[in-house]
Amino acid sequence: MTDERDAELDADLLVVGGGIAGLVSAWTAAEAGRRVTVLESAGHVGGPVAAHVLAGLEMDAGTESFATRGGRVEPLLAELGLADRVVEPNPVGAWVGYRYQGRFAASRLPRTGMLGIPGDLDEHGTAYGELVEAIGAEGARAARRDLTLPPTVGVDATDPGATTLGALVEARMGRAVIDRLVAPVAGGIYSGDPYEMPVESVAHGLLSALVEVGTLSDAVRHLQAQRAPGSAVRGLVGGMHMLTDRLRDRIVAAGGRILLHREVDGIERTAEGWRVRVAAVGDRPSSGSPMSPGVCDPGSQTCHTASQLVLATTADPALRLLELSEAGPWAHPAAVALVTLVVDDARLDVEPRGTGMLVTADAPDVQAKAMTHASAKWRWIADAAASGHPGRHVLRLSYGRAGQPSTMTDDELCAQAVRDVRVLTDVDIADRAVAATAVHRWLNVQPSARADEIRQRVDAAAANLGDLAVVGSWRSGTGLASVLPYAREQTLRLLGHPDRPRNGTSGASTADTTYEEVAK
Repeated sequence: MTDERDAELDADLLVVGGGIAGLVSAWTAAEAGRRVTVLESAGHVGGPVAAHVLAGLEMDAGTESFATRGGRVEPLLAELGLADRVVEPNPVGAWVGYRYQGRFAASRLPRTGMLGIPGDLDEHGTAYGELVEAIGAEGARAARRDLTLPPTVGVDATDPGATTLGALVEARMGRAVIDRLVAPVAGGIYSGDPYEMPVESVAHGLLSALVEVGTLSDAVRHLQAQRAPGSAVRGLVGGMHMLTDRLRDRIVAAGGRILLHREVDGIERTAEGWRVRVAAVGDRPSSGSPMSPGVCDPGSQTCHTASQLVLATTADPALRLLELSEAGPWAHPAAVALVTLVVDDARLDVEPRGTGMLVTADAPDVQAKAMTHASAKWRWIADAAASGHPGRHVLRLSYGRAGQPSTMTDDELCAQAVRDVRVLTDVDIADRAVAATAVHRWLNVQPSARADEIRQRVDAAAANLGDLAVVGSWRSGTGLASVLPYAREQTLRLLGHPDRPRNGTSGASTADTTYEEVAK
C-alpha cells in the first residue's frame, strides 16, 4: 500500500474505491492471479470498517458486526483465515427509547422481529409478553389485526413498489408499533423516517413474502428463517476492522497495489479496456462531462489503464462516472457522527439497557439516535476494558439523521454524549468518570424511492460497456451480509468465473436490515 503521488501502473483490473466492497473485489481478482490496482481517494482503506485506539483499547471506529442472514459472510471470513475469531454477542438484547406522555421512556425491544415489526403475535407466547411490555396491551391488540387482514391492506394498489415501511406497518399493526418499535429501529439503521422508506429498499422480499404467507408477522418470520441459526449478528474478536486489515494484506501479498489519495474524476472505454483519469490531490471532481480524446494521456502520471474496471464508490460518484446523472439522484447519505466513550462506573455492570438502545427522533431530553453498550454486547471488549480497570465500560452513541446532520463540534458532541448516556442508561455518570472520548464521522446509505429503476439503469450501462462491474452498499443493499457476497460474485462474473450462490441465495440485491450491524 502506498500514497506516492507519481505511481502509475497498468493492471488487469482497476478498482475505483477502497471501501470494503472494493477490497473484496480486489482480493477476489488478486487471488485469481490478476494484476490489480485499487484507487482510493482517502488516506485509508475500508471505509467505516476501520479501527481506532482509545484509552489503550483497540476497537472498531465504525461497523462492529455482520448479519448472519443468508449465511453468506462467514464462508468469506473463513477463506481469509478469520473463522476462529467469529463470536456471538450477548443475547440479552437491546432497548428502544421514545416519547411517552411528554417524557422519555424506554422498554425492551422484542427479539422476534425485523426492523421493529413483530414476528410473533401469539397471545400465549413469550414474545407477545415482550410486545405488551414494549407497546402496551392496547397496542399489542391493535398489532394482532394483522392476522385478520387480507395481504393487500397497507400495500400501494397503484404502485406496490412505492409502498413505504411506515404506511404498511401502520395500516396492518397500528401506530404503537410504528412509534415505539419501527421508528427507533429504522432510524437507527437508516437515520431516517419510516414513512419515507420504500419497503423493498429496506426489507427486500418482505412484500412478496406478505403475498405468499398472508400476514405481515408471518412474512417477517419467513424472512428470518433465511438467516443462520443463533444470533442475528456476529462479530470478530478484536473487531470487524480485522477484516479490512486481512483483505489489505492479502491483496498486497498477491502482488496487488493499493494507491491512496487518488480521486478519480473520469473513466473512458477504450479498445484495450479502460482508461481512468485521476485528479491531482486536492482537486475537485469534474462535472462529469465525457472525456475528450487526448485529455488523459496513457503515459501520464494522472492516468491508469486496465482491461477491466470495478466501480466501488458511493452512488453519486458512480452515476457521475457512468454519465447516468439523468437517471436521477440517489438519496443523499446521512452524515452520522459516532461518539465513543470509555467510562469508569461499576453501576453499568448490570447492563441497564442490555446491549444498547435505539431512539425515536422526538424522544425528549436526548439527541442521540442510538447507543451501543459495546462492553455489554461483546465479551472481548468487556474483558479488555476491565483488565486493570474494574467497572470500565465502552459506549458508542450516534448522531445525525437524514437531512439533519449534526452541527456540533467534536467537543460539543462528546459533552452531549455524556448527558445522553445519563438519560439512556438511567445512571448519573459523573464527568470525572469519563476516561476518554473519540468522535468519528461516517456517511450512512439512505434508501431511494427509485432504487430499483436506478439500479436497472446502472446494470444496463455496465452490460453495454462490458468489462465493468458496479459494487457497493448502495448497489447491493446495506450491511456486510449484502456488500461482501455481492462484490465477490460480481467480480467473479467479470473474471469469467461465476460464483455459486451460497445456501440457496442469489446475487440479487438484498438490503440487510439487522440494526446492530449498521446503526452507528
